Amino acid sequence: MTTSPCLGFCRLDASSSQCLGCARTADEITAWRDAPPAFLERVWSELPARRERLGVGLHRLKWTRDGLVDFIAGTLRAGGGAWAFGNFGGASEFRVDPGEDCTRELIGPSRVVARTARAAIRFDVPEPIRVLSRARPGAEPRRGPLVLAVPRGRSRPGARPGLAAFGPDRDAIDGRDRDARLYDLGLPARGAAFCLRTDDPGLIRRLDDCLGLEWPDLFSNLGRRIVEASPARVVLGPIGRVEAFAPIAAIDDREPLAPIQLAGGRDVPNGLESLDALAPCAFYFPDEAASGSPSP
Repeated sequence: MTTSPCLGFCRLDASSSQCLGCARTADEITAWRDAPPAFLERVWSELPARRERLGVGLHRLKWTRDGLVDFIAGTLRAGGGAWAFGNFGGASEFRVDPGEDCTRELIGPSRVVARTARAAIRFDVPEPIRVLSRARPGAEPRRGPLVLAVPRGRSRPGARPGLAAFGPDRDAIDGRDRDARLYDLGLPARGAAFCLRTDDPGLIRRLDDCLGLEWPDLFSNLGRRIVEASPARVVLGPIGRVEAFAPIAAIDDREPLAPIQLAGGRDVPNGLESLDALAPCAFYFPDEAASGSPSP
């Protein structure tokens, strides 16, 4: 089945009668589901030039889920770039530094897991996944940032305000962490949960005493204790999770536990606000010097 270029932003340009989201015409959109492969391929080949004429910078790549899984696996190495799960201004990053040991597993058709001493990441790639790019027409997609997005109805429900206890983290990437306690910080993010995980009995007692407190009050009460204990930071999203283990270096009254805070309450970068039908949930940033694997 040929991938649809639809972004979920459906607005026809009055002068060209082409969609300002996908650059197809209304007739092409109507015919797409039952059209023959030659028709679909022809339209795909014409879209870059149309987007350039329309001034449309964001577009969907013609990648299958299998192709995306292969691409992800190829990036989880030194020089392979960085992945960030969560939302703009509030995400947890995974990258492999030069010389750093990294184990990587491809499990089944849709799961990829990688671990270093500092962090771990797991992708559970759903079938309705969109790979979006801002690359210039004709440019190599992996040379620019990529955005993974899912339909809004499939995104993870937003966290409730205030600290909440999730209990043992039975879904932790490493089985040795599955008895540790997971706490949702309750940050106001669509489609992601920002959490702390700890097996420190003293910190668990303090966190339990603070259940329901929203982040500013929680930080005021418990910020220094959290920094001292340096629990794992876990971001949960609709396509997997990132777990960060590195010690929290120091307390910062402006950006405690950075980069876990949201930038101005927004959960998408500039230019993605129009994706009212999609929830951006992961971002890929290639290393400048990375030669990389070919795109799917």
